[in-house]
Amino acid sequence: MVKEFIDITPHRSIMCKISQTGYSVPEAISELIDNSIDARLENEKLTIKVTINKEHIIIEDTGKGMNKSQAKDSIRLGYSSKKEKLGEFGLGLKTATSFLGEEFVLRTKMEDSNEEYIIKYDENEWLQKGDWFKFPFIIEGKNDKSHGTVVEVKKLKIDLTAELLQKIKEELGRRFAPFILNDEIYLYFNEEKCVVPKPDIIEGTKKNIEIKIGKCEIKGWWAYQLAGYNKSYYGFNTFRRGRLVTVFDKIGLTNNQEIKQIIGELEISGVDITHDKKGWVKTSDEYKQVEERLMEYFKEYEYKPKRLLTGYPASKGKVIGIVRQVNMFHSGNMEQEIKKVNKGDIIVTAMTRPQYLIAIRRAGGIITDLGGTLCHAAIVSREFGIPAVVGTNIATSVLQDGQKVIIDGGEGVVYEY
Repeated sequence: MVKEFIDITPHRSIMCKISQTGYSVPEAISELIDNSIDARLENEKLTIKVTINKEHIIIEDTGKGMNKSQAKDSIRLGYSSKKEKLGEFGLGLKTATSFLGEEFVLRTKMEDSNEEYIIKYDENEWLQKGDWFKFPFIIEGKNDKSHGTVVEVKKLKIDLTAELLQKIKEELGRRFAPFILNDEIYLYFNEEKCVVPKPDIIEGTKKNIEIKIGKCEIKGWWAYQLAGYNKSYYGFNTFRRGRLVTVFDKIGLTNNQEIKQIIGELEISGVDITHDKKGWVKTSDEYKQVEERLMEYFKEYEYKPKRLLTGYPASKGKVIGIVRQVNMFHSGNMEQEIKKVNKGDIIVTAMTRPQYLIAIRRAGGIITDLGGTLCHAAIVSREFGIPAVVGTNIATSVLQDGQKVIIDGGEGVVYEY
């Protein structure tokens, strides 16, 4: 038997290929923000500024910066000395910058150092003559008290649009919500502070959840929302160590979410994530245990509200409201009938009339016995942008004054609350 040793140094193209992981732009930028958060100074609030235009993307922070050894290691593929932190795989800087652009420059300095360390990477130059053993490392004198790291990505590979920029800003606020809400970081996007989007939940339905399974722990909250036009927009934003892992994650939920959908935020510990931080390792025993326990927990909360009525879908949208029976012939006093309708109430009537307009302005929706898609109720509900179901035939006899219902104006259905 002959035993030989071979050189398995990766081909230099691996530096480019590792970026082909299916990132979205916000995900790639989040990788760089992760590194900034890991570099927080104790007892000092971290500021992170993200600047994006057609020339470059810059992520700069007021963290502690890197020493000489750490700066050198930052360009090594797969190397990481971090434990229990966000940037634990040693890939984020390389994968994210390569995805975003052809070139990047990293500058880093510690407060007590007189040196700033600089790493420059040019994809085209690297592919032509890159050498794993002779990567250039630049040291510059800088005698001041500044500290932190700046990453600038140039020759962008992405097509920047106004819609994409808005999406990035919103998603960064969502992804780093725990750090922002806990007042641990200031996060800016093109000079504007990122804010945490507020979920649109049904009032009074929010519940806290805390479950422990062996070394795994689940903490967070959940609530109901009304289904939107895209019926897959429900589930959980899941977090690990305060950083978003998945959005609209259906872990523990069935597809029985047509009207009252379960949404929430779950911080999950004890379960591994994939190296690109875009998902949980679903084949692990820990993930399966968490999923099974959540399914058991949510089983009693998943149900379809009972259908009460069907009619013509006159005006799209879903809304919850209190039934207010309006009939000008009941009391003989139209003014009195109109006064019964409070803001957000659901007008239930045989058919609307022009005299109802004052009440309709306050209403959250309309349900009628009579009419079709071109009747008065349908036209005014579309004009005022409120859901309506018309032509039910029996609304006034089935629905009770003061009853709480859900209107689905897009499908023409009325549900119990």
